[in-house]
Amino acid sequence: MGLLLAVSTAVGETNSRSRVRAFAALPDWSGIWESTTRAQHNLLSGRHPKGEAGLRSMLQLVGHPPYNAEWEARYQQALQNAPPSARTASARKTCSRAFPAIMESPFIFQLVVLPEETLMVFETQQIRHIYTDGRPHPRDEDIWPTRLGDSTGRWEGETLVVDTIALMREPIDPRAPFATLSERAHFTERLRRLDSDRLDDELVIEDPVALAHPWRVTLHFHRVTGLDRLIVYDCAENDRNPVIDGKISIAPTP
Repeated sequence: MGLLLAVSTAVGETNSRSRVRAFAALPDWSGIWESTTRAQHNLLSGRHPKGEAGLRSMLQLVGHPPYNAEWEARYQQALQNAPPSARTASARKTCSRAFPAIMESPFIFQLVVLPEETLMVFETQQIRHIYTDGRPHPRDEDIWPTRLGDSTGRWEGETLVVDTIALMREPIDPRAPFATLSERAHFTERLRRLDSDRLDDELVIEDPVALAHPWRVTLHFHRVTGLDRLIVYDCAENDRNPVIDGKISIAPTP
């Protein structure tokens, strides 16, 4: 398919012939997806059948980053000074995720592939915008760190190559509270569909300030069956859905 050229979407040209051709050249990634870590959760309790330890054994982004000597010393010092409970912190009460943890999170998302951008719409009401119309990242004076960063992309055949910068300084994963990166961290993803129900994301994390060498992980996703729409998740209402006799119920509002 090659690289997609920028497509005009001016008023009156939204359904132009060039845009229709661009749509026809795009792969079909429509549907609702989940990470393999979420697929291992109990559907009723929302927890991994082997508990927190079982979940951690599946997560890659809670692993030890390949820090350089300076950042490794800082990391070890933070671990030594932290209380034991903080070293194994759970993300159970976290209602959202920052990138890249959101890609390995238990939240489901819907993919929308357009000629101008690819959207990842998460049930937490977070949206990743991956611009594929040829625009660059904003200039230094026009960009600031956010939880999802700024993402641009390009198509190489049916593989979406994503470039993300400008991430806020916060833990790489909520379950690894002392593992952070510098604001110069740079993320490259290669997303491709293996078949109709499987999607892979090869993620490379580079940070000339913190890492001794690139950190490479591959995240896996499955298509969600049994859902025909994305339902917004609000963790503040979780206490209204107790499990009674093996069935999810809805408790009245106090």
